Amino acid sequence: MKAVIWTEYGPPEGLELREVEKPAPKADEILVKVHAASVTAGDCEMRRLALPLSLSLPVRLYAGFRKPKRIRILGQEFSGEIEGMGSGVQSFQVGDEIFGTTGFRFGAYAEYICLPAQPGDAQGTFARKPENLSHQEAAAVPTAGLEALHFIRKAGIQEGKQALIVGGGGSIGTFAIQLAKHFGANVAAVDSTEKLDLIRSLGADRVIDFTKQDYLNNDETYDLIIDVVGRRDIARRLRLLKPDGWYFLAYARLSHILLSLWVSLTSKKKFKIEASSQDKQDLLYLKDLIEEGKLRPVIDKTYSLDQVPEAHRYAESGQKKGNIVITMNKH
Repeated sequence: MKAVIWTEYGPPEGLELREVEKPAPKADEILVKVHAASVTAGDCEMRRLALPLSLSLPVRLYAGFRKPKRIRILGQEFSGEIEGMGSGVQSFQVGDEIFGTTGFRFGAYAEYICLPAQPGDAQGTFARKPENLSHQEAAAVPTAGLEALHFIRKAGIQEGKQALIVGGGGSIGTFAIQLAKHFGANVAAVDSTEKLDLIRSLGADRVIDFTKQDYLNNDETYDLIIDVVGRRDIARRLRLLKPDGWYFLAYARLSHILLSLWVSLTSKKKFKIEASSQDKQDLLYLKDLIEEGKLRPVIDKTYSLDQVPEAHRYAESGQKKGNIVITMNKH
């Protein structure tokens, strides 16, 4: 089978398309024919090993100190169909179409992948694919959708709450806008000029162009801030948070971890750096919303398996709107 092999830490050129042996499922595993995968920020950070110091060393020790050895294929989310299964699997059938995440094993940049039929912690999750989505669309849902749902639920967002989505045109942001509106919030979304029409179409009540407007210099406050950009101005954004509000930072550095400790000691604001548990029931909840027409993935560009390095470069350009999808075939 064809797979994109991760050969070194660093730039996208370390991702090489190769022929490798097709995996065979163990007794408790399913064999999935992957129709589509995606390029997530997590894939790019893992490739570069651009992780906080507290994570980069353990990951390097696990994956391979000088170059990746234990994890050879990246890709965190997928959509495909079950082609085979081990003797101990009874809850699925050959031909079932599924979508989901692979957990810390990664592996979705390949034509086939074996997954545990009953995933444990850090092993991802999957469910039957929404009937009204193609495989390409379904592959763009799980990671970002689960993250956005986690943030919004934990903050207790409901009718009348105020939410600010920083980076509303990205993968998590596009889901966060739709989900916050679904739960009844009034939503303001921030991004660059070329993404404003998109975030407006997703239901944002107010769109803010950060290239033309200093939205940090006003008196408006929010019950929830979802920040998928990070970098500078986090301390200024925290001033926009209500005294008992929630601030979720999707991508953090060591300085942000220290800031979160300081905020917890000096105020009632909740500054959280965390990820979703990738629970199957949450994925099924997203599936139901999609099939009811209340939630939709946004796909910017689609690449073939041999274009994964190019897809990674585009993902890191800051230009993408929503999600980037990798297709294995024409299904």
